Amino acid sequence: MSEQQTTHRVDRARVVWRQTGQEIVVLDTVGAVYYGLDRSGALLWELLVTGTPESELVARLVRDAPVDPAQARKDVHTFLTELRRHGLLEPV
Repeated sequence: MSEQQTTHRVDRARVVWRQTGQEIVVLDTVGAVYYGLDRSGALLWELLVTGTPESELVARLVRDAPVDPAQARKDVHTFLTELRRHGLLEPV
């Protein structure tokens, strides 16, 4: 499976989240750490929890944010890498 088609799963036993305006607050209940996601991060998070593949995350970011496709791919990759590094997300 190519990286662009990878789908991720949020560890719902470990993570809770709430939308506040255009942002989302994510709480890691194991590490007792919270993360604030800006509008773009919130968009990606909402798509992640519904099982949207990485390629669609990139497409939505290009459509909804003023960013070119190459930058969107880089931003999505970095976002997913950070979420995995903190144990909030895993590829399926």
